[in-house]
Amino acid sequence: MSAEPQTRPADLRRATLDAAARLLAREGPGGLAVRRIAAEAGCSTMSVYHYFGDKQGLLDAVQSEGHDRLRAAQSVRRETGDPEADVRGTCLAYREMALAHPDYFRIMFADTPPGLSRPHGEVRSIARENYAAFVDVVRRWHERSPLRTDPASAAYGLWATGHGMVVLELTAHAPVADRAERYATTIDALMTGLRR
Repeated sequence: MSAEPQTRPADLRRATLDAAARLLAREGPGGLAVRRIAAEAGCSTMSVYHYFGDKQGLLDAVQSEGHDRLRAAQSVRRETGDPEADVRGTCLAYREMALAHPDYFRIMFADTPPGLSRPHGEVRSIARENYAAFVDVVRRWHERSPLRTDPASAAYGLWATGHGMVVLELTAHAPVADRAERYATTIDALMTGLRR
């Protein structure tokens, strides 16, 4: 008897998403092969098609899962009651999520593989909601302590800097030893520069 029928559907779906994220991050578009993903996840190809429909559905699900993980990581850090601490915590959570789930992070921001469409509206909507939540945290900070620029510009600068540092770290191009400290120090310096 195969192990698949004993596996809970949620666990099987998660294993399939994790396998797809790993293969896509490691191999690029060639990693989006249903047979290989099924083998890596320990399920049948029919299970992959059952849960995700096709390759496009699988790619959308991987990207959606990545954005959901980011939302979960950041939401915990942005409700302290201190808007400035919430901004800093949200920035730090961005890096923490990327390092904890590097395959998902890479796929969230990767180019769309040839032959597939850009992520469907739901994935783009989740990504926009995540970013809007960050802008809202920066807006709350601005309302408490006016910034040198508008909240949207401040949020974009913080996000772009943090994202760039994370990408450098994940691709082993960050030429510093203590990357966590350097990341936090850079975010702190930007936040100091944003204060009036």
